[in-house]
Amino acid sequence: MSLVIDADGHVNEPLDAIADLMDPTYRSRRPILVKDTLGLSRIMMEGQLYPDTRLRQAHSKGVEGVKLGGSRPGASDPLARLADLDLEGFDVQVIYGSLGLAVTSVRDTGFATALARACNDYYASFCSGAPTRLRAMAALPLGDVSAAVDELRRSVNELGLLGGTVPPNVNGRNLDDPAFDPLWAEAQALDVPIAVHWGNGSHLQAAGTERFDTHFMVHAVGHPFEQMLAMGSIICGGVLDRFPGVRVAFLEAGCGWAPYWVERLHEHWERRGAEMPLLLRDPIEFFTTGRCFVSAEPQEAMLPGAIQVLGSGALLFASDYPHSDSLFPECTKVVRARTDLDDATKERLLGANAAAYYGLNRPAQAP
Repeated sequence: MSLVIDADGHVNEPLDAIADLMDPTYRSRRPILVKDTLGLSRIMMEGQLYPDTRLRQAHSKGVEGVKLGGSRPGASDPLARLADLDLEGFDVQVIYGSLGLAVTSVRDTGFATALARACNDYYASFCSGAPTRLRAMAALPLGDVSAAVDELRRSVNELGLLGGTVPPNVNGRNLDDPAFDPLWAEAQALDVPIAVHWGNGSHLQAAGTERFDTHFMVHAVGHPFEQMLAMGSIICGGVLDRFPGVRVAFLEAGCGWAPYWVERLHEHWERRGAEMPLLLRDPIEFFTTGRCFVSAEPQEAMLPGAIQVLGSGALLFASDYPHSDSLFPECTKVVRARTDLDDATKERLLGANAAAYYGLNRPAQAP
């Protein structure tokens, strides 16, 4: 039986710990916790509040609206996290940041790099007590591509992190922009994955979100539509053909959009492929050959359809722990109880696919 691997969980970075880990040059500008006039917790950083105050709070009636990023102690306590992994039946959880998702939105690239380094040092420390069960992905300050390349290399080689995290766009630039080729080249050289992960309220650009002013609508729109654009640009812009060793996952948007979008790209490749000279093969091939992955939530009705189009090896099981939309502590139970997936597919979904994407057969490196 495969290990059960949660492909996308989160931590809340304690701001005092981040400050302690920051380059002293930037420590006076460290992020701080404040409360707004409604008593809601926000992070002040570089003159901006996170979550973005433009968005009306969608969780104001519950603890999520008061305490950032979920109310489980395991959000920032690794021992409590391990107890929750046992409760859920997770053998391994791959951790993404919360504040770390915002590093590319920080305008000062020097500060963004210092923040990313501090976050990544924290993730390594968080995982260090159980390095075979807790693994992490690095925050990359993609506003400065050279710094992002250096930080990916440091995070993998020195901290033992699994790979890097990028937003779906960088200040409106698509991820197939040749300016980002050094990052793709480094990921290929290191043989590590790149995860595309948007962050709600993080001041990252997202398609359609300028039309809405609630967390509800911005969250509902931003994640899937930005993933569609990121996937389209990476595949059709030839990134995966230029860098044939790169593995990419599109996270936290569910999977229901993916079969529709990949079939649409397939249709356009067949009929208008000459307009995309850098796309050398059918887009579907990137999913069936282990190059592209999409995360799925345990209860999604569209999961069988996504598997039918993309193949059983392309879907990653993700809990989004400790956020309010997570099914914790019922995630694995919901998958195992499904009658529309056979046992072999469930095993791939719950662990084998994530092991392939993240390269989890390699031993963890000690920080």
